[in-house]
Amino acid sequence: MINQKLIPGTIWITGVSASGKSTLGEGLSRDLKSIAVNDVKFLDGEAIREEFGDTYGYGTSDRNAILDKTIQMARKYNENGTIVIVSTISHKRAIRQKARDTITNFMEVFLDCPLDICIERDYKGHYQKALNGEYENFIGITESYEISESPELVINTKSLTIVESHEILLRNVISFLGKTAVKAIIVAAGMGNRMNHLTEEKPKCMLEVGGKTILDRLIDNFLNCGILNINVVVGYKKEHFDDDRYQCFVNHDYENNNILHSLFYAEEAMNSGFLFSYSDIIYDEAVICQMLESNSDITIAVDCNWLEYYDGRVDHPISEAELVFTEDRKTVTLIRKDADYKNAFGEFLGVAYFSKRGAEILKAVFYDLLQYYSENPHQTFHTAKSFEKAYLTDILQELINRGYSVYIVQIKGNWSEIDIPRDLTVSEQLWNK
Repeated sequence: MINQKLIPGTIWITGVSASGKSTLGEGLSRDLKSIAVNDVKFLDGEAIREEFGDTYGYGTSDRNAILDKTIQMARKYNENGTIVIVSTISHKRAIRQKARDTITNFMEVFLDCPLDICIERDYKGHYQKALNGEYENFIGITESYEISESPELVINTKSLTIVESHEILLRNVISFLGKTAVKAIIVAAGMGNRMNHLTEEKPKCMLEVGGKTILDRLIDNFLNCGILNINVVVGYKKEHFDDDRYQCFVNHDYENNNILHSLFYAEEAMNSGFLFSYSDIIYDEAVICQMLESNSDITIAVDCNWLEYYDGRVDHPISEAELVFTEDRKTVTLIRKDADYKNAFGEFLGVAYFSKRGAEILKAVFYDLLQYYSENPHQTFHTAKSFEKAYLTDILQELINRGYSVYIVQIKGNWSEIDIPRDLTVSEQLWNK
């Protein structure tokens, strides 16, 4: 684990006084500095308070004012590539939710320790002073701590030793910042009609390129990048999918729906964030690494040198390309087929990353649309004839229209799409090296 590249994020260690926040936070900071390429910043709640002198008291509004500043500091550090560890009581659920909403890669760690144990451990005597009425605002005595419904990690610091707690914390943080908790979802339910007789007996992703199936190439790349939880949505010729390296979700209605609805058959795999992939593309591991380095909630892979790939591709013309348009080269303004390719920034590969928050946004918008189109089934949805026939690009455009940012990663590695028989020949030349 020496010199490991981790994703910038904020580890928010919270709990009542004497639950172990500073001890574990300092230890985590020290260990991350020794194993990570990134800079690491430790923000201790009491140390930050001391910087403001007597400006703030201990009432909830003053506490939240300090936490607001802490949140902004953490976010700025993250944007500059620094990992941040925050140790703070932050007793109100709402302020922790604010931190979660503000910071892209946010991990809440709750230290669960009964009050009587914390009182025993409090060598400074603050609890006793609060019990004696010497403090007006002391969390756990004069005001309760509001526990979050689903923090990323709960550590019982009553039953575990400091060493045990630290090992659990470090292991989970490395998993979180290394994005090994991220799952892959490959949508492979379609029939691949344009491959003619080649897909009469097997799904398109089971065709071989350079002696390996397209799906095997995808699976190997995910595993090599540390993504161990791989999920495949199947439909057409589903009996061909039998491999203990991935879990299958069956889209029984694949003939009547499309990629977007196929994706939601694997909804349970979205919760911790996920990497989405088409099943008829091949790409370098470098593409996956670039996507995992994203510090944004929703990111898509874009090829800016895409146009030459369409030379001689008569059966798959440029009008079929999923084109990406941008005004700042960072975020997508328009993504669709059948647009003026001369002004396009690039082509969407069919690879997208959704953080935990990004997945929540995607699900919320999907179900909002599902409700609307259940009442208006004959309306079109962006480029799709109906919501049932929607592509991922259609809902990406919907997210953009609703004010969410979809970020661009310009890929550096090789890639190819297999959509027509000619593509197999081209891909053989590229990958059989």
